[in-house]
Amino acid sequence: MKICVVTPYFETDPAWLRQAHNSVLGQTTPARHILVCDGSKPAEIDNFHGTHVVLGRNYRDYGNTPRLIGCYQAISEGADAIAFLDADNWYQPDHLAALRNYALTNDLAACSSGRTLHRPDGSFLVKCPVVNARPYIDTSCLLVMKEAFPHLIAWVLSSQDVAAVVDQTVWQTMANSGARMGYLDRPSVCYRTRHAAHYTLAGEQPPPDAIHRTDTRGDHYQ
Repeated sequence: MKICVVTPYFETDPAWLRQAHNSVLGQTTPARHILVCDGSKPAEIDNFHGTHVVLGRNYRDYGNTPRLIGCYQAISEGADAIAFLDADNWYQPDHLAALRNYALTNDLAACSSGRTLHRPDGSFLVKCPVVNARPYIDTSCLLVMKEAFPHLIAWVLSSQDVAAVVDQTVWQTMANSGARMGYLDRPSVCYRTRHAAHYTLAGEQPPPDAIHRTDTRGDHYQ
């Protein structure tokens, strides 16, 4: 099975992007990494292995248009499954293998994992209790099998006011179509967070630059 991982980015810290890329290269099952530069200066990553798509403009939709473009690229490269990884996040080494095996064993069209929350320096904060597919998922936790590829157009069908949480729309679109879906309660995605609510959850004082809002599902770039 050929798995492609799509990562859009815009002015991401190069060290974070390298960590994301290395986590794809370090998977226990091989995966092809597709980086999509959303109109910023293209990143330079030593020993990069994959496909680097450079867009001529910034779409300002939290990476949704670049994600869909990355999906097209993955399909053109013969992907059997497409996963996603935000540029400031990273995978545990067996993330893709666990989701692939879970999907194949249960004959699923798509599945999602859990995640852990981390401080900006990468240190562990707490396991996330919100992203558990009841109903929330996270972009970086998602694996979509070939039969559900047509539903990925949903990345760009929502209005700008909900662009930051379109991952929920993609998940719900597949569910509404009757696609077989599942949640693997295994936190194999590491999510860098600045949300104040996450620090409060962990019993810590939020940092001075924390984001204060009620929606803590994601923090995609603008």
